[in-house]
This record gives sequence, C-alpha cells and structure tokens, in this order.
Amino acid sequence: MKVFTHFTHPRLLLLLVLGCCFQLHANGQLQSQQLVFPDDNAHFNKTLANILQPRVVGSIGHTNVRNFIVSELNALGFTTEIDSFSQKVPIFGNVTFSNIVGVINPNANDFLALSCHYDSKYFPKDPNFVGATDSAVPCAIMLNTAKTLQPYLEQSFKNRQDLGLMLIFFDGEEAFREWSNDDSVYGSRHLAKKYSNTKLKGNIRHIDRIEVLVLLDLLGAPNPKFYSFYDNTDGLHKSIHDIERQLAKQKKLEGNNLMFMNRPAQGFVDDDHRPFLQENVPILHIIPTPFPIVWHTPNDDATNLHWPTIRNFNKIFRTFVYEYLQRHMERINLRYF
Repeated sequence: MKVFTHFTHPRLLLLLVLGCCFQLHANGQLQSQQLVFPDDNAHFNKTLANILQPRVVGSIGHTNVRNFIVSELNALGFTTEIDSFSQKVPIFGNVTFSNIVGVINPNANDFLALSCHYDSKYFPKDPNFVGATDSAVPCAIMLNTAKTLQPYLEQSFKNRQDLGLMLIFFDGEEAFREWSNDDSVYGSRHLAKKYSNTKLKGNIRHIDRIEVLVLLDLLGAPNPKFYSFYDNTDGLHKSIHDIERQLAKQKKLEGNNLMFMNRPAQGFVDDDHRPFLQENVPILHIIPTPFPIVWHTPNDDATNLHWPTIRNFNKIFRTFVYEYLQRHMERINLRYF
C-alpha cells in the first residue's frame, strides 16, 4: 500500500444504508445481543496457522494457502469461484494469479462483500517473510467471521433474495518491484474488470450488485486506529465505532484501547479497493493509520501480533456483519449517509 494525501474521488452513488441496522435500543443494548454468537478462538488460531507462511504468487506456500481457503469456504457452505488469469509482472515474468470468491445466496439482488488479499510480498533478501498483518490476520478474521456466524448463515440467512454475502480473497495485491498503478492490485483489477463486463438479467452489471465492499488490511498489531475514508460509507464506519463502544461498555472487550475513531481519515490509502472505487462501488476501508511499525519488515510475524486486539476486532466485526445482514432484511428506517 502507498499513501496519497488529500485524494478525492467523485462519488457518483450514494450508499443506501439501513440506519436502524446499527442503532442502539433505548436501553443502550445492541440489537444483535438478542442473538449470541460465541467466539471460536481455536478455529481462528488454527486458521491463522495455516495461512501464516510465505505465500508469494507462484510459490508452494501460495498454492497451499489458496487450497486451504477454498477448502474452508466449501466446508462453511459457500459457493466457491476461482478467478485465475496469467499476467506478465516485473522480476518473475508471466505468473498465474487466482482470486478466490465465496458466496452465499449467489442469486441475490445485492451483496455485502468482505475482502482482503492472501498473497505475501516478495522480498529477495527475506524469503521467509510471512506478512502476519499483511494480510494473514485479515484472511483468518474473514473465515472466522463466517465460522462463528455459521448457524445464522445456514438457517436464517440462506436463500434470501434481497442480499447475499461474498467473501473475496484477492491475489497479487503486493507489488513485485515498486508500488505503482501497474505493479500492484493485480487480482482486484482483474476481478473488477470481469464483474464490470459481466451482464446479468436486466442488463445489470455484476459489479453493481455489490452494495458495499469492505476491505480489511494490516490488522493484528497493537493499538490500531481506524478512520473513515469515504463520505458514502461514513455511516457504516460510525456504526462499527458505536458497536465497539457498546461492547466495551458491556465489558465484552479486553483492555481499554479503542480502535474505531469517529473522524475522517487524512488522505487516501491505495489498496485492492481502487478498481472497485473507480467503478463507483461504495468502499469501507478498514486499515489502520498510521500503518503498523512492522509493515513490510521481517518483524511482521506471529511474535508481534497483539492477541487481545485481534480477539476484540473479531467480536466487533462479527457483530457488524450480523447487524448488516439481519437489518437489511427488516428494512426499517432507511436513510442515506
């Protein structure tokens, strides 16, 4: 990722969000607490252990992690698609990338898309770089969210027509030589183009069915701070801010460090969302600023992860995803952000 300050992009679409999705009851309790989804830290730890290995595009580790993610998605009841393509890149020449997309309710009108990248960066002097925060932990968080919500997804959410859930694991986010528009986000550029060119019934583009793309990156370091990057998803960011504070009030979080700030970000962080943003897909970018101090260093490994922060994030994010899916169906108090 590379930071560009004071970047603006035309917002051609307003995101229609369900305002009550994330409102609190008058007594101060989160609506989602009516339905409890317990932690599954054993699953998270096992999942992370399978991903936490060097996984440069084209390597054995990359293949192993891709196969593991596909296996996990299938076991969790997702319809899985592999978007593979070959492209010439710096240093390596032609390589094959494989985006992984898992879907529940593939025929739904719209989708909540959760995303991250699963490749690790190539460092010729550090072949053992595992990219714990970048982005093994986000991958594990997404799979763990699906696992902990599995009873809801299988029983109440499955076969809904109004909304589907999409988990996207982008390939080739990292630059091979130096970050640029051409040497970066290979997988997301390909998938966004593919979805833009795929026309469905009523001449609707597949990409236009994505109601919001949530992108997770650089997660797992201590004391992260998350800010709102886009006006049209500021309401969603605010909802996560509120969820975190309510969970803290209920003493369901560890420690006292709050992560989600109710303030706009100062600038733009280039990442896998760029091609989707250019197609006017609303983006909720969850990435800490400043970046973790271990970013793109050999220290980005399991020993420098902060487990209370990860466990807290899992609780917050799981609640957010459930609230979004459930309140979308109820369609109460619609409002624009």
